[in-house]
Amino acid sequence: MNQIRRNTSLILCIMISFSVFNTNCRVDPNPKGSLFDPGTTGGLINSFVLYDALSGGPSRTWTSFVSPFGTMDPTDSLVFDQLTTTTYAIYIKNTNLTTRLYSSSDGLNYSQVGNQINNTNTNIFGAFTSRFQLSNYNTTDSGVNWNSSTIPGFCLVKYNNTSAYILDGTAVERTIDSGLSTNTLTSSPAYPSRNSGVCSFGNGKAYLLGGKNGSSNLFDFWESTDGINWSLLTERVKPTSGGGFNLPCNVIQNANDTSILGLVYSDVTTYKFHIIFSNLALLQSNDGQTWQCTNPNLNYNSEFNSIANRAVLIGNRLFVYGISSSGPQNVYTDL
Repeated sequence: MNQIRRNTSLILCIMISFSVFNTNCRVDPNPKGSLFDPGTTGGLINSFVLYDALSGGPSRTWTSFVSPFGTMDPTDSLVFDQLTTTTYAIYIKNTNLTTRLYSSSDGLNYSQVGNQINNTNTNIFGAFTSRFQLSNYNTTDSGVNWNSSTIPGFCLVKYNNTSAYILDGTAVERTIDSGLSTNTLTSSPAYPSRNSGVCSFGNGKAYLLGGKNGSSNLFDFWESTDGINWSLLTERVKPTSGGGFNLPCNVIQNANDTSILGLVYSDVTTYKFHIIFSNLALLQSNDGQTWQCTNPNLNYNSEFNSIANRAVLIGNRLFVYGISSSGPQNVYTDL
């Protein structure tokens, strides 16, 4: 991050010197002040641009911590759900084709629950009152015994302790009995077809963010009150204003190859929506349409190239469990 800022300052100094040189060599019969004179329209705009580039926009402090899941691999996956005050995680380790169930009360320490499954096909995860449901397994005794059962889809949006919407590329299903059975709500949801995405629930609404459509990443943001009717909040989530020259918030403005590490919703933080990108740029919004971005204090570059949910909010603390090629892997910040 410091190296980026030094490079930014050098580039700006060259630009300013060039601009001043040109100004001094140009004969202006009606001078209107300096290049950065806030008393002129051009000077005011230049001042704003310079300030944004030099300041780098708002920044956020992230703290690293040791992985509670042992050595992590870029191909591994995490899915979270919460039940009362306990956070549950399904950790899918693709290197040895196993899935394990974990629980935590603080986000820093996780304990394995029950037995592992020799299975990695786990996009769906719901922690219900009397049942844990995965894409093709369930357990009613906290993972001691796993039973074969199939729920297709890429995302489960739980809206109470027994009910959830299940999103698929071309349909939305619903369960009201903790995953024991499902019924189709719609076979033609308004959102474009996709084979992955990040989901959340809050304020009585289900939310869908991005995903993959073939080889392309999507960054659209949708909401629904019933799982049937979906409304587009924004076609592409990105900072409403600049985030500094060549800094994480600026990088995600229009890049299509960037990845999303998570989406969380909260009624007790300053902003309701929080989206974490693979470079740890944090987008926040209250309406899902205008977004404030903060740059991280850490150099962070996740190797996970997809739209996934590797983040969870516990109280006011946002945890991200990622794979970074440089610097820390697992980090948290207080919102």
